[in-house]
Amino acid sequence: MAAFKLGANDITAVYLGSQGICIVNDGADNVFDDGCGAQFTVTHTISDGINGSQYTVSTVPSSSKTGSTGDPYSFTTTVTLNSNYRWQGGTAPTISPSQPITGVVGSANSTVTTTLSNATVELIPTGPNIVATLSLDTSAISGPAAGWYVTGDPNGATEVGDTSSVTYNFSSGAALNTDYEWVVSAPAGANSGTNTIYSDAPISTALGAATVRLIQYTVTQNLTNNVQGPPAGYNLTWNGNSNYTTSTGTATESGTAGVSYSFPATTLTTNANYTASSALTLSGEGAISGTFGTGSTTYQVTAEGTVALNAPNSISIGSNAGTCANGACSNPGSFQTWYYFGSLAGATLRSGNDGTSGSYKASGTYSKSGSGSAIVIGGGGVVSTASTSCYSSTTYIALGNGGNSVTACNDTLNDYFYVTGSTSPQAMNGVWNTSDGCAPAGADYYSDGTYWNQTNSSGLVINIGTC
Repeated sequence: MAAFKLGANDITAVYLGSQGICIVNDGADNVFDDGCGAQFTVTHTISDGINGSQYTVSTVPSSSKTGSTGDPYSFTTTVTLNSNYRWQGGTAPTISPSQPITGVVGSANSTVTTTLSNATVELIPTGPNIVATLSLDTSAISGPAAGWYVTGDPNGATEVGDTSSVTYNFSSGAALNTDYEWVVSAPAGANSGTNTIYSDAPISTALGAATVRLIQYTVTQNLTNNVQGPPAGYNLTWNGNSNYTTSTGTATESGTAGVSYSFPATTLTTNANYTASSALTLSGEGAISGTFGTGSTTYQVTAEGTVALNAPNSISIGSNAGTCANGACSNPGSFQTWYYFGSLAGATLRSGNDGTSGSYKASGTYSKSGSGSAIVIGGGGVVSTASTSCYSSTTYIALGNGGNSVTACNDTLNDYFYVTGSTSPQAMNGVWNTSDGCAPAGADYYSDGTYWNQTNSSGLVINIGTC
């Protein structure tokens, strides 16, 4: 056989569309290929493993392909159920190999096969269907019913089969509504598994044990106290606590959604006897209120500034306590300096020169240095009387006395008294039983035989006259 070439390459076949064309050698007028024009057949067969008979198998375009070597072929097989029939379990047959089956005609007859398997045809039943109904037990979940709901299959869910059976698989769970939480963990889900029943029946499953509750929200107020200086110098009132000097603080309130919370306003002031050397300021100090579950969960209050102690006042008073002002002035003892803030009346006397340290001045009546007056100290060193006059030194003289001026003028001068101011009844300021001028002689009339005076219960002269 002579070779037919295109250039240096042999040509073995020529096609018009899908039809092979016989090539001849014009030079020798002979057929190029002894096989040119020969026809071969590819036959398609079915290996049918489907159970049952009420179905139709079709292959297109036909069950065989005849053509020249190299001609393409394609077979597509389908399976169709007859009326009133179905695939059992809904499982359609497996068709292999995958469709379509394709190839080209060879140089000899051949066969290709499509296999049908793994399916069964059954008659569609008529009559009442079998129903499986879920009976879901949720009693193991405690707490507010409004706090959760069933997910998946609810109680009363159904699966419907046919007249002979139904295959079911129920699956249920639980989920939370807004503002609720599981106390420990969510309940275990309920799953019936996959099963088949042949008559109507309830399918009982249960959700696991769990407890639901409203979420406990927490709101926090934090304090940063940056005030410098003596803690006694300022009053920081925070969260209802006055004189708060700790550098930090945390206050919390807890409650469920919608419940109100509040924090009181914060205030910051200097205390008496102190001055703010740098201004005292607050941020975030206002009263705070809201409802749990909304808004901010953390608030911040910050205090700033510096306080310093003022310079105290001082006073020099005697060391000896008298039973009255005149007694204190007549025997003052050594004079000592004491310190205080503000006005003397009501002040607290301390020995420390800062006015806040050292001992308190003991209670009693003491002479005020160089003033001719005395000061009265109460408990805790507090000045109860800032100044009370001393009378003078006392003089021991004989006086007549009685319940009226006549009696006093006629009384013999055999009774002795301590007097202040003058020895003349008309110039005396008081009559006393003791040399310190502290024990009054009492309300009476006193006379030197020429003049008389009248005293009150405190020993002070209130009236004078001539005998």
